[in-house]
Amino acid sequence: MKRRTRLLRNAGLVIVAAAALAWPLVGATPAQAASVAVLSSSPADGENLVTSPTAITITFNQAVGSASSVVISCNGNAVPQPAARNTEDLQSLVVDLTGQPLPRGSCVVGWTVQGLADAGANSGTFSFTIQKDTVATAAPLETSAPGVTSPAAAEPESAPGEPPNVGGALGLGRLFSTLALAALFGSLVLITVAWPEGVEYILTIRFLRYAWLAALLASIVTIACMTAQATGKGFTASLSPSSWFELGKTTPGKAMLARVALVAACLWVVIRPERCIDQATQLPALALPGLAIATMGFSRAGGDLELLGYAAGMLHALAMAVWLGGLLLLSRVVLAGPGDADLVHAVRGFGRYVTPAWIITVATGLVQLYRLDAGHLLDMAHGRLLVLKVLVVAAMVFAGVATRQFVNARLTRADVLAAPLASRLRRAVGMEAVIGVMVLGVTAWMLASPPGNITSASSSTSDYAFQQRFVDATEQLDVMVYLNPARVGSNELLVQVKRPRTEISLITIRFDPPPNTLTDAVVLSVPLSVAGIGHLSQAIGIPFGVDGAWTITVDLVATAGTFHQTAVINVLAASGANNDVSVTPVTTPIVTSPPGVGVNVATTTSTPSPTSTTIASG
Repeated sequence: MKRRTRLLRNAGLVIVAAAALAWPLVGATPAQAASVAVLSSSPADGENLVTSPTAITITFNQAVGSASSVVISCNGNAVPQPAARNTEDLQSLVVDLTGQPLPRGSCVVGWTVQGLADAGANSGTFSFTIQKDTVATAAPLETSAPGVTSPAAAEPESAPGEPPNVGGALGLGRLFSTLALAALFGSLVLITVAWPEGVEYILTIRFLRYAWLAALLASIVTIACMTAQATGKGFTASLSPSSWFELGKTTPGKAMLARVALVAACLWVVIRPERCIDQATQLPALALPGLAIATMGFSRAGGDLELLGYAAGMLHALAMAVWLGGLLLLSRVVLAGPGDADLVHAVRGFGRYVTPAWIITVATGLVQLYRLDAGHLLDMAHGRLLVLKVLVVAAMVFAGVATRQFVNARLTRADVLAAPLASRLRRAVGMEAVIGVMVLGVTAWMLASPPGNITSASSSTSDYAFQQRFVDATEQLDVMVYLNPARVGSNELLVQVKRPRTEISLITIRFDPPPNTLTDAVVLSVPLSVAGIGHLSQAIGIPFGVDGAWTITVDLVATAGTFHQTAVINVLAASGANNDVSVTPVTTPIVTSPPGVGVNVATTTSTPSPTSTTIASG
């Protein structure tokens, strides 16, 4: 009896030990054998869509390998589509259909994947229905983001109704126009204040005439390029003065028209420079080039404190011209060789009034920095260029201080300007002037990029009839959409993405017509990978085919998550006295992806037949 009890007890111990050893293996089996399954899909299985989705997204219950495939067939026929892409978390597959919409009918999506925790391949299908065919077209949209210098530089070849590519010529025209005008005005100020004898030098007269001619030609090139961008005409056709009056619709355009007229009028003083020292004619002789320079303060319209911006811009341009123009006259004329006491007086006199010009230039520059780029110095192209400009101006001030100290030390008791001293001063002043030209180059570059606090480089956002802000409760999304005139026909579009600031994978904006209409919807794909601005001119713009309540849908995918927002705009008829635009915001639930998932996932909406518009990045 005791022996049997001992055997039973030993057998029980063996069984318990075996179970303990086998338990980890049993617990691991389900995890190893867990098959890949679909957690969600967009479109959902069985969903009924009006038009083709912009993308197909399949999310699985575990990470899947790169050897995955997605096959789409509609009405029994295979449909060509881009290869599926894995997201960064390897848990989703995305097929982008923005450029290749699916036909109407019944569509089946078949997927084959291999889970990273699964030894075998897994596959499955889901289906959805599309009610209408999708019409796909392409149109350009100018975009601006950090690192983008000129939206116009990225435009494709000109097509009917598309603005010509004049971005490079416009930038050069602005640069040389500003430089030549600064040389003209700064030289006249130096002659008036400290060097009245300068009008007797043939070299001075020649310098002023060359500066005036360069200013006139560069201003004509600038206004022609601006006209070409505004009207869609070619550059040659835009050289006709009769076409320039199209610019009168915007503040920068009006300023450019005034500048050309004032530069042309400056011929009156250039022919006889002594008019700037004659008491009877001194005021108009300085006012004409001064007002021409002041028009540069209106190159940037819109934003907060707009009137303050104009005042600061005018003072900034005038002080800069006094500073840089005086340097150019000193380096090219006054210090061209040795001379008498009048040359010494010119150098000393410039040193006396250039310091206030420095102070005004820097102070007004800081005002513009705060107004245009506060909070966006490093995340927008304009802000980063402004930081570069500040550094270059600081180098210019440093060189100027060193030069003034040298002048004070060597010319305090000098009665004549000796040849060695003139040569040394010319090199120092010339270096300072070269840095000033670099500052103007950066400034011209900045005008091609929208500031972070102004959403339109050509007009104030208050000029847009429709303005809608798309935000989410977590404050991770902040997108502004502007439309003008919000009527049937072609409409100008401006899109400003303020947040998320980085790692944007996909932005689509969809305009859907009222229900039970035959008008096509429009789908815009915005290729901004970071915060920035996209602009579509009215000549190319959003074509509203009918009046009524149109739905605007914004889908954005970034590392911060996936956002889906809608609003309704009441589009008015093509003509009529009522210019009011009513806006009814409609916020849909926000689906948030885990942080760190910067993927090309598109949110699908069930809306009327779209016209797919791919936005060319600048």
